[in-house]
This record gives sequence, C-alpha cells and structure tokens, in this order.
Amino acid sequence: MKVKTCICKSPGQRALLSLLALAAALALVMAWTAVAHASTAANTTIRNTVTVNYADTAGTAQNPLTASVDITVNLVESTPLLSAPADQSIDASQTAVYSYTITSTANGPDTYALNVPAVVESAGISGSSATLSQTSIVLGATTVAADITISASGTTDITVPSDNTNNTEVNGIKDNDTVVIGGEVFTVYSVIDNPGVGTSTITVNGNGTALTVHAGDIIGEQGRFTLTVTPGTVSDATTDQTITVDISADGGSGAATDQTVTTVTAVQLTVSKYVRNVDDPNGSGTSITVDSNTYYDSNVKGDPGDTMEYLIVVSNAASSSTATNVTIRDSVPAFTTYVTESMALDTGSGSFTSLKDDANGGDAGEYDAANGIIYIYAGTGGNDGGAGFGDGAGGSLPANTTTYGRFRVTINN
Repeated sequence: MKVKTCICKSPGQRALLSLLALAAALALVMAWTAVAHASTAANTTIRNTVTVNYADTAGTAQNPLTASVDITVNLVESTPLLSAPADQSIDASQTAVYSYTITSTANGPDTYALNVPAVVESAGISGSSATLSQTSIVLGATTVAADITISASGTTDITVPSDNTNNTEVNGIKDNDTVVIGGEVFTVYSVIDNPGVGTSTITVNGNGTALTVHAGDIIGEQGRFTLTVTPGTVSDATTDQTITVDISADGGSGAATDQTVTTVTAVQLTVSKYVRNVDDPNGSGTSITVDSNTYYDSNVKGDPGDTMEYLIVVSNAASSSTATNVTIRDSVPAFTTYVTESMALDTGSGSFTSLKDDANGGDAGEYDAANGIIYIYAGTGGNDGGAGFGDGAGGSLPANTTTYGRFRVTINN
C-alpha cells in the first residue's frame, strides 16, 4: 500500500497543497495574534537609580549621591503554538511521519515536554505505535525593546533586553534560529549579546514582507519535531483501518495539543475472466481488447480442435494501496487440453512475457500437469519459487495498476 500524498503531484494537488500552506500561514498569524501580548523579556534587569544633589553649609555643590536597586524579570510560561499537519493514508507496510512546528509564546527560554497521551485504533488493527522524535524541546524567547520596521529584504537589527548572561545568545536565541515575530517567520542572521544592564541586538533576515513591530512584542523561537506512526497487525484488510494519535506540548502553563488520524488503506482487487477463439474469433458478450486481441466474457463458441485463449484481468483500481503476493491460480477446464508453454504475463507494463511450465523455471509461472492447475505469480517481482508447484511468491500490484495473465487450451476432439 502507499501513501496518498505521492512525490508526483497533479496540478490540482499542487494547488490544494498551496492553499493548505496559505491556510497554515494564516492560522499561525491568527493564533499568534490571539496569544501575543506586550511583555518584558525574562532575565531582564530593571534598574532604578536615585540621585541626590546637595551642597555644603558654604553653598558649595558636592558630588551627587546615587543608590540603585535591581529587579530581575521572571519567566512567564505560556502555552506554545503547535502546528497541525494533515492526516495521512498509508499501506500497512509503511509508516506515517508527521512534521510539527512548535513556537514559543513565553517571554524567555522554556522547556516543553512532548507526550503521546493516547493511541486509539479501529477494530481491525492492533499493536500500532506512535513515537515522537524527542521527549522535550527547549525554545528561546525574548521581547522587542523598541518599535522598528523589519525590512522585507536584507537584514534588520532589533533591539532586545539583555539577558544578564555573557555568551553568544540572548535568552536562548542564537544565530540561524527560526523565530516568529508578529505571526511572521524569520531567520536569525546574527546575535550581539551585551551582558548586564542594557540591551542586546538580534539581527533577522527579511522574509519578503515588511513588518512593523512594537516594544513588548514577543520574539519566540520555532522548533521542529516529528511523530512517527507505525501500523500494527491488520486483522481486517477488507476495509480501511484508522490509528488516532493525540500529542501534547506543555511548557508548564498548559499544553498545546493536536490529533492525527492515520488511515491504513485496504486492498480491494477485482478479477475478470475473458476468452477468445484463436482459430475462429467470435463472441457477443462484453469485450476487452488487450495486446491487439479481443476477448469476450460470454457467448464464445468453438469447434473440437479449436484453440481457446483465456485472459485473467486483475485490477487494483479500486484501492489506493499496493497489493502484495498476487497469485493467479486457474484450472484447465474439463473437455480441454492445456497448450504447452502457452502461459504469459503482463505485469502492468503493457507487454506480455512468455512463461515456462516447469516448477523451477526461474520465471513467474508453472503448470501442474498432474492436477491441471496453472499458477501465474502476477504483478511485479513474482517468481515460481522452488521445486514444488504452488510454492512461488506472487508479485506486487500498486494502486491504479492492472496485471494480465493468459493461457491456451484446445477443445478435445
């Protein structure tokens, strides 16, 4: 089976993905607007200094006296913003990987615990797993210190409060980080960290749109992690099965949550049987033309000695998953004799390949003459296995693919 979102997309799919991307971007802006608020960065030192001026008894001015007191701003935890990737459909042999972004809305660096609170499966599948790429993520954050317009192109220096540390980052934000300001995503070009009381500078690259930001606006780091959903054992492959996974990201003040639904698609093959009279073409039933020959599903007549060619059509057009181990097993009808070495297979490529009758011929066919049974290991990659009849391995048949098998008999005289 295969994931519905394929590498090669139609124009309609590309347009849909573009709309989804635009919707995600708008959702980020709206969500950011809902949680963003004027704030002061954590670890900022707020210093209040008083000055006393005086003179001596003779009226001579003396050196002013000063006294200071500092306040350190605490971290105010806030529920992060969590993206919501689109649900996926996969085969039972595949895994679904969901890529998440998580954006800090706090006023300083915070650690966000990542969890999978629940995995719920439908009745026809069991033992599925959901694994996060990590159990926690640390995101930096600070605030804008003075109003400024971020240029659409080039770089812009943004003044932010110093964080009272002497290193190469400001409140966990460093070079090349991805940050969100005012709902827009930017890449950090460089950081100038000035320890102590005062301000530092975060320089960001333009993202194509000019944006005016204000003092107190949050600059939140955006991180990434993945969720991998692995299907368990499918006990009912006739219908689609679902794996519903809840995840949460909690920074201490409340968890952001998301839910994914992974659909394990069922394989629904169809099979049709046709025949043609090679010596005297005739028939009035439903017809199909394959390899320049026309076959009918009914009303085909033949004389003793006529050669009849049967066509088996196996289609996987009804599902979106790859069928595996596709094996055609057919019996030579009574009152007929199998035509030696008449088996052939079209794996779905549009051309037939002749098959040998023996059990270990190294191809995808075999004929058990003792029991009058034909085996064609259809699809792609089938083979006749070892020395015994019927012990081969069927091939695979992707969605929207049809494989054909054929063989001939003569009507007994």
